[in-house]
Amino acid sequence: MAFDESPEFGESGIKSRPTLRRWLTRHERALYAVTGVLSVIVLLLAVRVLGPSFFGEPGGLDGCLANGSGEPVTGTVRVGNVANSVHEDGCFFFAELAPGAHELTIETSDGTILKQAVEIVPGQAVELGVITLP
Repeated sequence: MAFDESPEFGESGIKSRPTLRRWLTRHERALYAVTGVLSVIVLLLAVRVLGPSFFGEPGGLDGCLANGSGEPVTGTVRVGNVANSVHEDGCFFFAELAPGAHELTIETSDGTILKQAVEIVPGQAVELGVITLP
């Protein structure tokens, strides 16, 4: 009888029976594969169920830029690492931003830079209205 076998008593006397350790050793690759697949399934379900509440639904941001006389101003608007161009009508829009506090950076085509704090609300577009630049 081998070390990784346990005795089994039957009608014809003692015979050996494979132990759990031996069975696990034989089926190790299959067990790793099944465990991996189950882990991925659990992770995907967790992200699907907890995703919106845990990570927060994205929010949006829009506004327009104008100079002191009310004419549209073009340039670039940046929220964190995300940048968008300002359209010819002076307006900009961000469709999906991470919720929370961010710094809004406005750089006009003439080089004027303006920075301000902005709070992105999950599932909503924050409207800044018209920002009048100096």
